[in-house]
Amino acid sequence: MLRPALGMAAAVVTLVLTAVPVSAAPTTDPLPGDDAPVSLAVFGDASLTDGRELTVADLANDHGVDLALVQAYGSGETPSEPEPPVEDPAPQPAPEDAAESPSGAPAAARAPSPNYQMVASWTSSDHRTVNLRRGDGRTWGYTKIDQLHNLSVGAVRATTRWPAPGWPKLQTAPDSWIYVTKVNHIQCSGWWLWRTCKVVGSVDVQAVVNYGNPKGVITAYCQGIVGRCPDWVRNAANAA
Repeated sequence: MLRPALGMAAAVVTLVLTAVPVSAAPTTDPLPGDDAPVSLAVFGDASLTDGRELTVADLANDHGVDLALVQAYGSGETPSEPEPPVEDPAPQPAPEDAAESPSGAPAAARAPSPNYQMVASWTSSDHRTVNLRRGDGRTWGYTKIDQLHNLSVGAVRATTRWPAPGWPKLQTAPDSWIYVTKVNHIQCSGWWLWRTCKVVGSVDVQAVVNYGNPKGVITAYCQGIVGRCPDWVRNAANAA
């Protein structure tokens, strides 16, 4: 009597399985939350090597990663970038912008250009004040860095704070310096503090800062990549 019963059970299971349409399988990514996959960037940490596995606690305790940022990225949130003020009277036009106006008044006497509005300011690894201004969107400044190269304020700040050994280096332009740092790509999965993480790759980010020019940060980009940096580079988890 056991054999027929087993055969009937198998038939019922087969019927149930075949009754579930293929389209019923989930086709969308998991919703953001404590158990959503996280993709983030750790700047300037030479101890992280490709393929290394570690926990979220390891990232926080040993690598300066902000757990609040990990949680935000896991929830699909991106920290808001600072907005330039409506008016910034401090910046002065660069030398090439200081030509006389048609009325004969020097440009410095007119209202400051919106290109020179301050976005953020911080201290670099070599104890210098880095000014990041709005820029013209094409050749210099944050608008170009954000829209053309897909880098956040945090990414630029981290590059100047944790450059690779031997950097920054002086450019040919007066007091213009190049900062380069390695950025590790970390992917985490699991639930909140118990997520497991792995280093899955890296890229070098370069920032150019002209301390001898009111423009300040000229540009920042990913070396070897034309155009936009990968999205994960924006998720600078140790960019405090």
